[in-house]
Amino acid sequence: MEQEKSLESIVDSLLGNPKSITILEAGCGSINHFKYSKEARLVGIDISQEQLDKNDYLSEKILGDLESDLLPSSKFDLIICWDVLEHLIHPNLALSNMNKAAKSGGLLILASPNVLTLRGLLTKFTPHWVHVWYYKYFIGLKEAGTPGNYPFKSFHKFSMSPPAIRRFAKKNNLSIELYRFSTWDHPEYERKWFMLFWRTLNLITKILSLGYIGTDAEQGYNIILRKTPQTKRSV
Repeated sequence: MEQEKSLESIVDSLLGNPKSITILEAGCGSINHFKYSKEARLVGIDISQEQLDKNDYLSEKILGDLESDLLPSSKFDLIICWDVLEHLIHPNLALSNMNKAAKSGGLLILASPNVLTLRGLLTKFTPHWVHVWYYKYFIGLKEAGTPGNYPFKSFHKFSMSPPAIRRFAKKNNLSIELYRFSTWDHPEYERKWFMLFWRTLNLITKILSLGYIGTDAEQGYNIILRKTPQTKRSV
């Protein structure tokens, strides 16, 4: 089943296993999220010079803001934006920037938390100091909130929600090649009483919202968009 396929294998299939491609890691940080062939040219853009300096995978490093610094037009076969949109004040601007930078037929991979869940909404509507307190004192991460340590400031704008991504794709003539939710375990789940309480609260919230607000089973999403090749009009 497609749900069981790794994201890498799906991308390889969609790209057709080309020998040489140009890839953009948008908001790359110090790591990469895929295994690439030696022939791939990997470009990274990040707002932090410190993170770029730590990234040894890149062929080219761009110090810039994904929301406001224009990327080269129609350059990339594959653009990966992994756990970035939730940290942007204007993710819609970043999406438009990446769309322009993708080649015709190129792919845009989006992986982010889903704001339309109880966890996502709590993150959106509580200040950053609450997130730091939670991770430091409830989960026990002593370095929480210090430079370079989780949690990072998040905005969780509704413009990066799954329905908004669908609307963006339709408006910009992008085909949706993959649309699926993902989940992951959290340290607090080790406390059985908390896991039971949280999952019960998730279920109640989903029922009361008539399914609009998802559970932790939908706390993240993987979406692959393809920039539809433009056909030449006959005169």
